[in-house]
Amino acid sequence: MRTVIPRVIILRQLRDDIQKKIGMLQSEFAEPASALRKFPGGTMSDKDRQFVEALARGLAVLESLSRAQMPLTNGDLAKMTGLAPSTVSRLTHTLSVMGYVRLSRPNRAYELTPKNLTLGYPVLAGMRLLEQARPHLQQLSRTTGETAALAIRDKLHITFVEVFEGANLVAVRLATGGRLRIPVSAAGIALVAALPEAERRMLAARVRAEMTRTGQDPESFNLALNQCLRDGAAIVRNLWNPGIGGVSVPIHSQGEYAALTIPVATGSISEHTMRTTLADALKEVANMLGPALLAN
Repeated sequence: MRTVIPRVIILRQLRDDIQKKIGMLQSEFAEPASALRKFPGGTMSDKDRQFVEALARGLAVLESLSRAQMPLTNGDLAKMTGLAPSTVSRLTHTLSVMGYVRLSRPNRAYELTPKNLTLGYPVLAGMRLLEQARPHLQQLSRTTGETAALAIRDKLHITFVEVFEGANLVAVRLATGGRLRIPVSAAGIALVAALPEAERRMLAARVRAEMTRTGQDPESFNLALNQCLRDGAAIVRNLWNPGIGGVSVPIHSQGEYAALTIPVATGSISEHTMRTTLADALKEVANMLGPALLAN
């Protein structure tokens, strides 16, 4: 006899799943937008007369929607941005009128519209290294069966600007435009290692300070960075999420820094394979595109 699950239970489970994902997003992207950080004695606008607080708040809403990759209610956005619900309501209304977000009627949640692409495409179009790397990434994915991606640095995060999904059943799925914090991603560590020594030391110090501020031990970051400087490839396992790791090699061409990266399921891919087969494949491509000059 088939068991019929009451609709109210299904709705409660759906609600709990959504709330759980919101909580994960808040944890994963715990670093607040610099525009909204509080300073002793006031906000950023109190320290900088040219700073427009209202614009920063609107951009924080757009960033939250982009990271979530799912519709969010005003309440969800208020939790993620730390803004008052009334403020979020006015911001989403304004963004809706401007055409950057739209309201999904069934659940009263907001989502991004294609108009946002007009802001992002010019950035990608100006990246010469992206066009050069694209066919090599595609071939890497075909050869290894794993997902291959190109990442660039965005302050204390990395952003995937091109992704080719692997054919393997356990290949890790990434999204173009997705972001990760530098210390938990192989690409982030590779991009730190690629910088000239003075810049590298400054950025590494910022990463460590942010990790300490959020209660994380920077030792894993220090170890991965030193290994990358020594071996020419960054390896991380189970730092971002349990069961997920990555191998990455930095590249530098015509003044642009980027990282070739392959995310892996650590339950299926050994560390030895990451350090040999996958790292060697990435280094081969890096040598064709322009290997970054790492310190000895």
